[in-house]
Amino acid sequence: MSATPPTPNRPQPPRRAVAAGLAGLAGWAAAALAGCSSAPPAPVASTSRAPSSSSSSTRPVPATTRATTAAASPYTRLTGGPVLAAKIDNTSASRPRTGVWLADVVYVEPVEAGLTRLLCVWSSRMPGEIGPVRSGRETDVDLLANYGKVAFAFSGGSAATVAALEAGNQVDLSNDASPVGFYRAGNRRAPYNVIGRTAALLARAGGSVRPGDPGFRFGPAPTGGQAATRVATSWQASRIDLAYDAARHAWRVVIDGVPDSDADGTPHYAGSVVVQHVPVRQSSNVDVNGVHTPLATVIGSGPAEVLRDGRVWRGTWSRSSAAAPTSFRVGAQVMSMARGPVWVLLVPQGQAVTIA
Repeated sequence: MSATPPTPNRPQPPRRAVAAGLAGLAGWAAAALAGCSSAPPAPVASTSRAPSSSSSSTRPVPATTRATTAAASPYTRLTGGPVLAAKIDNTSASRPRTGVWLADVVYVEPVEAGLTRLLCVWSSRMPGEIGPVRSGRETDVDLLANYGKVAFAFSGGSAATVAALEAGNQVDLSNDASPVGFYRAGNRRAPYNVIGRTAALLARAGGSVRPGDPGFRFGPAPTGGQAATRVATSWQASRIDLAYDAARHAWRVVIDGVPDSDADGTPHYAGSVVVQHVPVRQSSNVDVNGVHTPLATVIGSGPAEVLRDGRVWRGTWSRSSAAAPTSFRVGAQVMSMARGPVWVLLVPQGQAVTIA
């Protein structure tokens, strides 16, 4: 793959200000830090040096809080600073994952052999390190298109996948094209040992741009809904459960039966959970094992459930084009999210989901 940045062929998303999308900004840092710190750290610049490829430590680099003067994005918490997305492994071999607890959005995406991977998006708070970073998929192109020309870190991918990514709107940061911003942790086995250094990755991307409008809105819960404290679904070889913790006003993430936590022990919580039912088909792309890559359709419309505050609302999602935001609605109401990370489960149509 060439290291030359691709020429984008997708339209840029609108940069309009949406006041409704700003409702959850205040208190996000406190919500994200619940249970591990009494107050967010003061803004600092990341000065950590990247470990060498023979490093035996995966000690996380402290997160940095970025103050900006740019106009706030329509997407709450992405406040005008750089945006970094990355593909993170979601199997037991990748535990403990690094930097996931600080992600603003986490997409749980089906991949080959019934497994899933995480597409994480960071901006309001940037971890020092992220990983393990794995290969991208064709679905990532459409998932990221309405965020704007943001940086996307990944490691590996078939020729067909790389070609699809190069045609997308994001700035590709491939470990195969250049190792700048990546290192291999000595105490993890390949291919689960690729760790990204966020400052170096953003510098390599030219700083990225302030985000577009992926569609999430934050604010008070709409009327209605039903009591619900648990949501769970299983792919062929991957399972996710989220249980509501009323004391934290958040949903504890459990993956394949194991409560998920970061490398420093920080547990993973979601402020809101979106179950987005999507068509999934087998693409023409075949991996090294001869397995076709699933392609999730995230442009169109379909049913969705949104869980927040110990309740569930059953509604719909819709997105008219790659550049358009995804709208979540319950009848005539916009389905607003609670403050804190949003976890989006891309569930194939017909797959069972337990909500109780």
